[in-house]
Amino acid sequence: MATPRTVAGKHLAILEEILETISRTLELKDILQQVVHIVARVTRADSCLLYLISGHEVVLQASLKTHPHLSKIRMKVGEGITGWVAEEKKPVAIARAAYQDPRFKLFNALPEDRFEAFLSVPIVHRGTVIGVINVQHRRPRRYPKTTVRLLETVGKQIGGLLEVVRLVSETQALKEALETRKLISRAKAVLMKQHRLDEAAAHQLLLKKSMDKRRSLREVAEAVLLTADL
Repeated sequence: MATPRTVAGKHLAILEEILETISRTLELKDILQQVVHIVARVTRADSCLLYLISGHEVVLQASLKTHPHLSKIRMKVGEGITGWVAEEKKPVAIARAAYQDPRFKLFNALPEDRFEAFLSVPIVHRGTVIGVINVQHRRPRRYPKTTVRLLETVGKQIGGLLEVVRLVSETQALKEALETRKLISRAKAVLMKQHRLDEAAAHQLLLKKSMDKRRSLREVAEAVLLTADL
């Protein structure tokens, strides 16, 4: 039987491993995938699925096994066991025949649909559910309270860390958008001077070059500026 000290040690070890993952990359996809592998290893799971909430849906974002149509696996909040956990903010632990639970949603595309044991916990940040982690086992398996608490703690830890990643990503995206606007403005100024165009005509010329070359506006603007410097 796991002692409180053992459980606390596991919590700390998992958090440290997740923090180490984030220190290596801020790519959300990579972080989620690594979290799935960490959780699966700790719980010795045959399957681990991580969903994030988007609007009024929970959308599969990472899985232990490869799923070709990952983002197409989604359900409404409140739908299926996963949606129920997202709505009620409570874990669900089913030892056997999880697919017979009245809340269970069958996808058919997922081999996990026929796995016996099912543990689902919310990913929470400041009292708001932002996702759900599902752990599954092919054979019947009773999930002790220590395992449920462990995964709940992981869900809370991940919730805070994912919020940090989201904020960093949004800040970076905003920074890149501002830089792109500046480049485009400078490129338009060059075209206006070179071809005696007004701003609207210079913008249309950039758009035309972008479509003709099948390049982004930023790439075209950078090329215009590079040519002007030469």
